[in-house]
Amino acid sequence: MPLNDEEWRAFINEYNGAMNDVEIDLRAALEVLGLRIQALVDRGELHVLEADSLYETIRESLLRVQGRLNAHGRRILQLRSAGEL
Repeated sequence: MPLNDEEWRAFINEYNGAMNDVEIDLRAALEVLGLRIQALVDRGELHVLEADSLYETIRESLLRVQGRLNAHGRRILQLRSAGEL
């Protein structure tokens, strides 16, 4: 049974709140990992080029996670448009 407009608004508000929390967590994780990588460089335990590559690998992975979540959100909107939610 599709959601009525009030239920849909409540669902979207909850979903958007969760997505905002995830985006904040992803940014924080990337920042912390970046600082840890920089600390390794500063201590001479990691070469700058290796650090850059490692950071980019981590960043790309987190962007893929965000992309998957965004795709899920688009699918939810498609289901709603089709009257399935």
